[in-house]
Amino acid sequence: MKAIFKNIGPVNKAELELKDLTIIAGANNTGKTYLAYTLDSFLKLAQKPFFWGHRVKDLPFDSDKAVQKIFDSGNAQFPVENFDNMAKKLVKNIFRISADIISEIFSSPVDEFVGAEFFFYPEYLFDEKRKNTVGFKIGRKGEYNITAAFDKGILSFNLRNYESSPPPEIIKDMLIASFIGLCVPNLPDPFILSAERFGISLFYKELDFTKNRLVETLQKLKDKGNKKDIDPFFLLMDQASSRYAQPIKDNIDYTRDLEFIQKKRASLFDGKLSDDVKEMLGGYFKHKNGEIRFISKARKQGKFDIPLHLASSSARGLSDLYFFLKHMARENQLLIIDEPESHLDTANQIEMARLLARCVNSGLKVLITTHSDYLIKEFNNLIMLSQDFSGKEKFLKRYSGTYGPNDYLKQESVAGYIAEKGTLKACELDNLGLNMPNFDHTIDKINIIANELALSVEK
Repeated sequence: MKAIFKNIGPVNKAELELKDLTIIAGANNTGKTYLAYTLDSFLKLAQKPFFWGHRVKDLPFDSDKAVQKIFDSGNAQFPVENFDNMAKKLVKNIFRISADIISEIFSSPVDEFVGAEFFFYPEYLFDEKRKNTVGFKIGRKGEYNITAAFDKGILSFNLRNYESSPPPEIIKDMLIASFIGLCVPNLPDPFILSAERFGISLFYKELDFTKNRLVETLQKLKDKGNKKDIDPFFLLMDQASSRYAQPIKDNIDYTRDLEFIQKKRASLFDGKLSDDVKEMLGGYFKHKNGEIRFISKARKQGKFDIPLHLASSSARGLSDLYFFLKHMARENQLLIIDEPESHLDTANQIEMARLLARCVNSGLKVLITTHSDYLIKEFNNLIMLSQDFSGKEKFLKRYSGTYGPNDYLKQESVAGYIAEKGTLKACELDNLGLNMPNFDHTIDKINIIANELALSVEK
């Protein structure tokens, strides 16, 4: 899967190929976060049926007739020739967004993104028998499911599990989205941990308070018609809270929903990936009594239980990852983390590299932005460990308990990029791992200075 970015933030033009583990490194203000946010938001939009309704023009079926047939009998069928050629052409032309949508992603005026474009080229897999299901929910009642299939030259749709008559516009969107799902059956569902995740646990309740006050105030205006009851401060605060980029809003909503999310069980739970976060911090997280709490055994006299806003920044930064791995993670999701090393000591940065490798080997796809040389060095160690070499058994015995087979990274599953000068530069990758000279140059320079100073001081 490949993504192309044009004129987004400091990025003029950049291209990256998504692998099982994709790494974007680089200096500050080179556009790494812009790339991560754009990719995440586009993939989330692509999961929504309404996104495709007005974007796909050349369909191999009459969508209006399909809607009518669905209403008449609950199913519709159409003969389609050369499905694969048609699907490849369709996918090439519709997986893109321009400045109007990109500006909405970043909650900014469109003139801040003049000439911005994003293109996504998903992996296309041939399968003679295709099946797909798209679900859509309205309010608390009625769940509509469209199942689509292509077999022996026949494209078919079926409407299932509905309690009332769905609006025709929604059925049309679902038909088109279900057809797109046949063309691209493995489009990844993203989950992002934004760089602002450290503060969300501190301010999300204040945002809720502001929004509730705004609703109450507007209700007063509606009921009483009294404009004097409107407090401009709350209107201003609500407008300010809407200026966050979409991934940040998604992180806020995720934090708000943790009370319900923690009742679920991740399909990757058997891998117990959340236990690795628990080991890193010496504690775990739980949502109870309306707040997130961190429970730790750091004290000699026993565990202590504190609200997350009183915990360390490292705990705040890893809480979302803990809940995701324990309650949400499933195969083929794309986990995006902006600077996973933030607020972690060097030992835990190395542990984070191993955890991300385990995520990859459990079936997740992972994309990170990073400034950490420790992460890169450990990723390279894991790439080397995936190979056969003389003395490997002796090495593993010497480091028994440090590395296991689920930590290894296959060379072909990793891609690395350096963000610089408005673009992405692909890193060389061989049996020794990724070559990221930006880190080496910085380390070499500080070592030269340190050696020169040490020689001068010892004279």
